[in-house]
Amino acid sequence: MGQIIYNSLSFFGQLLLRPLQWVGSEKLRAFWNGRGNTWAQLNTLDPANPNRLWMHCASLGEFEQGRPILEWLRQKYPEHQIVLSFFSPSGFAPKQKTPLADLVVYLPWDSPSNAKSFVELIAPSAAYIVKSDLWPNYLIQLRKRNISTYVIAARFKTKHWIFGPAGGFMRAHLLGLTHIFVQDQASLDLLKKHGINQSSLSGDTRFDRVWAQTKQDNRLDFLQVFKTDEPCVILGSSWPEDHDLWISSINQFSEKGVRFIIAPHDLNPTEIQRLQSKITTPCAVYNGTITPDLTSARVLIINTIGHLSRAYASADMAYVGGGMGHSGLHNILEPAAFGLPVIIGPVYDKFPEAIALTERKGVQVVSQEQDVREIMDRWLSDSTDFKLMGAVNRDYIQQQSGATKHIISKLESMD
Repeated sequence: MGQIIYNSLSFFGQLLLRPLQWVGSEKLRAFWNGRGNTWAQLNTLDPANPNRLWMHCASLGEFEQGRPILEWLRQKYPEHQIVLSFFSPSGFAPKQKTPLADLVVYLPWDSPSNAKSFVELIAPSAAYIVKSDLWPNYLIQLRKRNISTYVIAARFKTKHWIFGPAGGFMRAHLLGLTHIFVQDQASLDLLKKHGINQSSLSGDTRFDRVWAQTKQDNRLDFLQVFKTDEPCVILGSSWPEDHDLWISSINQFSEKGVRFIIAPHDLNPTEIQRLQSKITTPCAVYNGTITPDLTSARVLIINTIGHLSRAYASADMAYVGGGMGHSGLHNILEPAAFGLPVIIGPVYDKFPEAIALTERKGVQVVSQEQDVREIMDRWLSDSTDFKLMGAVNRDYIQQQSGATKHIISKLESMD
C-alpha cells in the first residue's frame, strides 16, 4: 500500500512541478530540460560492451563523497562503461564532462516506467548510490534484476520518515540492498534496530578526498603571481551576505599588510561588480588570464570555477561561506585539511564536521562585522592560537580518514 501511495504522490507531484519550469528559476528549467535528453544519451552507450556500472548522486556534494569510489571503479574496471547520474542541476552542470564516467545524465523522475526503462537501458552489473538519494522504483528494478546495489556514505536520522509509520515500504527496500556503508555509529544503530543488518560503519569518504588533495601539487600560476609572504585570508564559496560581513575588514586590513582572495560561490556578474565597487583597495579579478594588475592588487576575486580546493593551499586563514544565510554552509573540510584556521557564519547546526571542529576550537563563528575585526586584530597581533586551530583541523581530517579503504576492502570481499 505504501508503494501505491508513493507512486500516486509522485505522479501528481510531477504534474504540479512541470509547469513551474516556465515561471520558475533557471535551475528548475535545467532540472526538466536536462531530463528530456536522458533517453537519447543512454542510447549512445556502446551495445557491443555489456560491461556497465552505475553510480547515482543527488548533487555535487554527494559526487564528492562518491568520487573516491568512482576513481577506484574507473581504475579497477577499465573495460566497463560507467554511467553517472544526478538528480540536481547543481551536480550535473559542473560534472557533466568528468573523465571518471563514460556518460553523465540526469536521473529520470521516479516512476515505475521510467525506472524500468532506465535500468534496462543501462543494465549495470552493480549500482552505487551515494548518501541517501534512494528512489523506491529504481530500487525495485535493481532488485528484480538481482543487481548488486550499494549505498555509499549514508546517514540516517531517527526522525527520518523512512523510520516512521509511513516508511515500512522503504525499509523493505533497504532490506533488499546488498550493503549500506554508513558515516556514523548512530546511523548504523538505527539500521540494526530495524533489522537492516547488511550494513557497516565506514566513515565519510570526503575526508579521504580532501586529505589526498593536500598531497598533490596545489600551485596555481595566477596565485603564484598574486601571493607574497604577507598574510593571506581566503573567502571560499562566499555569498553576498558573506561579502557584506567582510567588506569593511577587507578594506581596513588590506592597508595593514593582509592580502585577500575571494572565491564566490555564485559567479554572478552583478555581484562581482557590486563587490568590486565596495572594495577601496587595489583589486583584481581573475577571469582565466594572468594580467599585470595581479602583482599590485591587495584583493583578488577568482571569477572562475574549479580552483577553490587548490587555492586554499595559498592562504593562511579561511572563511567558508554559506553560514550567514539560508544557502547552507559550504565545505569546511578542504581548508581544514590544509591546516588553516577556519571561520564560519552562525548557521551550521546541520553540518556535523562544523559542530565537531567548533567544539574542538578549530573553527570560530562570527555573526557581525565586529566579530571579524576582532579576529583579524588577534590574528595579526599573535597568530599562535590560530596556528593551533589549524593544527586541530588538520589532525581531525587525518583521524577521520580511511572510509574509502574500508569500503573498497568490503566491496572486494563481496566481489
